[in-house]
Amino acid sequence: MTMKRFLSALFALTLLLVVACGGGKEASSNEDEGEDDQEAQTATVASTTGGTAAAPAAAAAPVSADAATITGAVKLAAAAPKMGTIPMGADPYCQSQHTAPALDEEVVTGPAGELANVFVYIKDIQGNFPPPSEAVVLDQKGCQYFPHVHGVQVGQPLQIKNSDATLHNVHAMPEVNGQFNEGQPVQGMVSTKKFDKPEMKPFKVKCDVHGWMKSYMAVMPHPFFAVSKMDGTFTIPNLPPGTYTLVAWHEKYGSKEQPITIGAKESKAVSFSF
Repeated sequence: MTMKRFLSALFALTLLLVVACGGGKEASSNEDEGEDDQEAQTATVASTTGGTAAAPAAAAAPVSADAATITGAVKLAAAAPKMGTIPMGADPYCQSQHTAPALDEEVVTGPAGELANVFVYIKDIQGNFPPPSEAVVLDQKGCQYFPHVHGVQVGQPLQIKNSDATLHNVHAMPEVNGQFNEGQPVQGMVSTKKFDKPEMKPFKVKCDVHGWMKSYMAVMPHPFFAVSKMDGTFTIPNLPPGTYTLVAWHEKYGSKEQPITIGAKESKAVSFSF
């Protein structure tokens, strides 16, 4: 009798283990299928112009423990030229997006001559600097480009977004990299591009539908660049100590250069005047 009870208990335990293992395998399979479906949807979105922005990447670590920082300011020495209003009347939608007339952004200054939209970068630096996975976004909003001046690294994704409910045609005009000319007729469309060659002198991006729309972009082999803000300031962090040439470029006033030597963990201030 004892042997029968032992065999019955053993059979019940074996049956329970079989059912449990089978159920676990089925749940795992369902989870895998769900993950596969999600991955497929993500891949589909990323491959179309209607894709969403990539998830932000982690902040880049300093190049070395001795990394230095350049801070600076850019000013316009003369009186700023008066910028004209942008004639948006040809597209009523564009005009409706502004409560006051939009101004041309060729020269943007602060109250004391602080010069914005100056692209500042290190001209001569050796090393291998992998591009960030986080995309740079060029937005079309109110029938203007945002930002007006920016940089992207070689191999870094560039997402061009149409936030307007009107047709835009993005025409990039690099001299070293391949040009592209692409329509975005639907609000919310996003096109993703990459550049495979350095092009440190900023080139023009324009809209063939709205002739006033323009922005400037550089393709950098390294991350040591910045754009001056409305107060004319800029910051280039995580720079290896050394002697370099610092370049400041403006769409109207051209380029200026100055040498700079910066030590380990040093923070050095520089200034440019146009």
